[in-house]
Amino acid sequence: MSAIVRLVAGAAVALHAFAAQAQYTATFIESSKAWGSVVADFNNDGHDDIFITGHDTDDRIWYWTEAGYKPSDQILVWVDRHDCEAADFNRDGRMDLYCAVGAERGTGEGPNEVWLQDDKGIFNLQANHGAEDRYGSARIPVVLDFNHDGYPDVYITNERRTRADGNLSINRLFINQGDGAHFVEATTIATGEKGSACAVSGDVNGDGWDDLLVCDLEGLPHLYLNDQAGNFTEIFPPAVAKKWLQVKLADMNGDGKLDLVGIVGGNDLQIWFNTGSGDYFSTVAFQNHLAYPAKSLTIGDFNRDGRKDVYVVLMNSTCPKVLNDLAPDVVFQGQAKGQWKKVKQVQAYAGCGHLADTVDGDKVMLMNGGISWVGPNYVLGW
Repeated sequence: MSAIVRLVAGAAVALHAFAAQAQYTATFIESSKAWGSVVADFNNDGHDDIFITGHDTDDRIWYWTEAGYKPSDQILVWVDRHDCEAADFNRDGRMDLYCAVGAERGTGEGPNEVWLQDDKGIFNLQANHGAEDRYGSARIPVVLDFNHDGYPDVYITNERRTRADGNLSINRLFINQGDGAHFVEATTIATGEKGSACAVSGDVNGDGWDDLLVCDLEGLPHLYLNDQAGNFTEIFPPAVAKKWLQVKLADMNGDGKLDLVGIVGGNDLQIWFNTGSGDYFSTVAFQNHLAYPAKSLTIGDFNRDGRKDVYVVLMNSTCPKVLNDLAPDVVFQGQAKGQWKKVKQVQAYAGCGHLADTVDGDKVMLMNGGISWVGPNYVLGW
């Protein structure tokens, strides 16, 4: 059910000029369309499992085993499922799922899902949980503990839609009522048409409360700091003065503060170190222009040297028509003194580079299937 694909010897030699890390092993998972992904330890065995969501009829978790990744017997009922997020919503020690569901391009309903995992490892769909947002064109769910009570809450981004029925497709925040099966909407300054290109949460200012960053392809991104009183305060550091296509928050220089990593509108990778005060993201620490359009990025210690690396998925513009991707992905290897070395990753896979996620901290799940095409999905290890 799984296979191992290794680079041919000639390719490995050709890659040596870029860096020793460039030779890798790719473990095939499945071929599918891919809208989003979840990487989490669903069965508490100490290893990340994989859930690839998309326009397929067999969305299911692939569990890590010593013999390779094995598919779950449980296939989630088919809906227009987009991205999902994992969290222990009811705090029973088991990871659950919140999934964003489309609304028929703004012409119908698509209630978002809450799946709670029971003690037998079965995920049970919750009815009337309160975070359905059934008229929203759901895109990206973000898990955060907004009210600092220890129970995960959900912020959902929606694509802008002018619906004939007058219902709104806007970003919303839902507060967990302490059991994972019931949520209540909270209106904040992050509610509304704030963008759906990307969204992440994390403690930007180091006060112990979760903050929020939302990207908008029709405008500038929004950086919201939690005011600890039921709302956010928006700040406007230099980093948000341009459009972001992809974004992550991670400690890139080991100082304990979350830094900003992403792709900006000119197709550049940028890393902004967190200053810890003031406007937090005031100066670009690292920038590199990418030769092909960037589709996704993920962060991990891929060469296991103790420094954070960045894997960037690139795709040439003609690929969705021919399913032959001529753009090699790149890894930015962390170096001393807060710098990164660019390493090309030659590939020969069907499909088109679309998404990436980090598995077990040092591997990459590469998804070459897209929203409208089927492609292979691999776990890459160096």
